[in-house]
Amino acid sequence: MYRFLVSLDRLLNPKRMAYAWITGSALWLAWLLSISLGPGNMDLADQVIGTDYLQFHAAGLTVRLGDSSQLYDFDYQSELEIQVAGPELVNFHAFITPPFFAYLFVPLSFLPYPLSFAIWSTFGIICLYLSLRLLRTHHPLEAFLVSLTFFPVFATISFGQNSLLSLFLFALAYACWRKRLPFLSGLIASLLLYKPQLVLGISLLWLLELRRDWKALLGLAVGGMGLVTLCILTMPEASLAYLEFSRTSLSSMLSWEQFPIWHAHTWRAFWYLLFPGHLSLAEVLSLIVSFIGVVAFGFLWKKHRADKDILYAMAICLTLWVSPHAMIYDWAILIIPALILWQNVPTLRPIRKSLYALVWIALFLSGPLTVGQLKIIPIAIQVSLPVYALVMAIIFLSLMKVQESSDTLPQELQGIDFPSRQLTSE
Repeated sequence: MYRFLVSLDRLLNPKRMAYAWITGSALWLAWLLSISLGPGNMDLADQVIGTDYLQFHAAGLTVRLGDSSQLYDFDYQSELEIQVAGPELVNFHAFITPPFFAYLFVPLSFLPYPLSFAIWSTFGIICLYLSLRLLRTHHPLEAFLVSLTFFPVFATISFGQNSLLSLFLFALAYACWRKRLPFLSGLIASLLLYKPQLVLGISLLWLLELRRDWKALLGLAVGGMGLVTLCILTMPEASLAYLEFSRTSLSSMLSWEQFPIWHAHTWRAFWYLLFPGHLSLAEVLSLIVSFIGVVAFGFLWKKHRADKDILYAMAICLTLWVSPHAMIYDWAILIIPALILWQNVPTLRPIRKSLYALVWIALFLSGPLTVGQLKIIPIAIQVSLPVYALVMAIIFLSLMKVQESSDTLPQELQGIDFPSRQLTSE
């Protein structure tokens, strides 16, 4: 396998790497044309512009109208979404994040929906660029353009999702943590609790380094308690409704009739696609795989305790490995380990382009392949997960062979660089 990856890496010359640029550009152009030429607030595929953003806009409008108690009243939200998007709206987009996240969209709810979505999308693009700067990328503009070809980044913008905000918060928390500001790092990470599963990896990392990073855990706990207090004091009914919704419905979301399972990229969804109708079995199998990931991370932590860069990168990878809920856009946070591992792990250099290409292709094709399989047979293999497992296994073995951490490498090897010219010239 290693020889195959080395050979593949050598094949990825500038001419072949250009296919990523062509594919990414075509994707963005097709989407922009679709939302520009569609009628009203709909695109040419009769989907509302921004798709998931409609739920956020409606949530902000709900709070602005003083109806926060109905944030999780799906009948109310459905009627409100029709008022915003127009009578052509067919699909309902449920607001399933904690109540405090709705506050972010109150100012945007004053604007017409298309303008509101455009501002939110621009904000996401800015978050992406700032994240690259925080990660100390030598050529952030080139890295930014490369990142735009990554399908989860495109999905984040086209679906109107919040994953680029997540990316920025992860990058900012990382920058503070490296500068020995652990409490501030944890406080920033607590803002990610609009998707609580996102903090699983870094929480485990800080727990393993409790003596060194207890302040980071304290910051995470203080921030989390602050958000809970905000919800209880300002939206008590919505808070109770969210707790009830989480208890009764969130755990079974994979089995919802209209849930787009082909966009779900978790081990839980992977097993449920193989064993449809057996959610309990899928959960048990995913727990086993997650346990394997946690054990592997423990070995990496023991090997690289002095290397904060590698540990943080692998904590992000672990988050996606163990997360019970991660859609295609959530995988945009992989940009962080991609940037860090690109420069900080010399043993990966002969195969790094091939590893990245495998993940890029898998995440681009996995959803459509899953849809195609489900149209023919009642089961499907979400190929992104086996590919991710293969890539993680190779990275794990490479890291276990590293004798020195990046802190002991020469200064010229300690920077993080992900420019497109390196991607196409080696």
